[in-house]
Amino acid sequence: MLAFGGIASGTNHSYAFGSHDSSNTFTNGPKLGTRVIEQAPQEQAAYSLTRLFRQHHGEFLDRQERFDPQFELRARFLPNQRVGDEPGDFDLLGYDFDIETPAIITTEAYLLFGVYHYGRHYSTSSEFGTGSGNAGALGDENLTAAGVRLGLGWFINENFLMELQTNPGVYSDLENGLGHKDYDFPSSALFTYRAMDNFFFKFGLRYNQVYEDAPLLPYLGFSWEITEGLRLDLLAPEYVEVSYWTSASTALAFGAEVSGAQYRVHSTLSTGKQEADVQVQEVVAYLGVTHRISDFLSLQARGGIVLAGEYDLTTGADGFDRTEGALDQGFYADVTFGINW
Repeated sequence: MLAFGGIASGTNHSYAFGSHDSSNTFTNGPKLGTRVIEQAPQEQAAYSLTRLFRQHHGEFLDRQERFDPQFELRARFLPNQRVGDEPGDFDLLGYDFDIETPAIITTEAYLLFGVYHYGRHYSTSSEFGTGSGNAGALGDENLTAAGVRLGLGWFINENFLMELQTNPGVYSDLENGLGHKDYDFPSSALFTYRAMDNFFFKFGLRYNQVYEDAPLLPYLGFSWEITEGLRLDLLAPEYVEVSYWTSASTALAFGAEVSGAQYRVHSTLSTGKQEADVQVQEVVAYLGVTHRISDFLSLQARGGIVLAGEYDLTTGADGFDRTEGALDQGFYADVTFGINW
């Protein structure tokens, strides 16, 4: 799920169970959701595991989530951001990749494997962090969240899907070595129930550090295919999005999402090595467009504003140089290159 280092969502990714049929262009066209199980080629055995899985659960998975490629390469930009009444500002450049791929183990279940990397480069002004009696500016900083994804999806019955996932990794500035506090294991349990052909109710539980004071929160939401090509996806407390596929290859979207994490930072002073936690969180609203270049490739661009967020920054130096407060409103943009296979 994102949102565990730089992006909010965690379990909603596109899974293509089986091979693409190059003659069946855009098999997950405008009315279909995220977890696409592509039609198996005709030459596959009639009773192959992939084909049987598709027969049992293909429509469910095609429709129950928004489009989200298996491989994502993303760049994010938040310029001229300010934290509360603190002096100075910063530019944030995010550089992420996320890979998830499933392996069918029975006609009712699959395993999930993947890797992720969310990078944050903060370029700060010379006065950023000099307020509140701090001894000096915080300076530029690089934060990294990187790890693996492991999961299990199991259809309890034809209308009820259970998904368990854990994402152990390192959340750190990667300076002066790593300790046990540099590691975390964001995890989730999500249950999806098909109440109607076009409506999927979702609930569950997730652990991550997006919300500093509430690492353990419930999931509650739904996916609703209102009409062909128009859908509404909500998964609180992470995202809400309305999307409309104007054609089989192009979609427009309007939504909001929460991203962030807690990282361990390290500082070397005359008194010895010191370390502390920093908390970053952004809440953004966006307008976006997604274009499927082919069955395999897609490109997404989004722009919008930062609505809110909470920051608690430090170099790790004994806590005396903290900069904390609400994130001011500002510009947000990202570009994502996606691949399905």
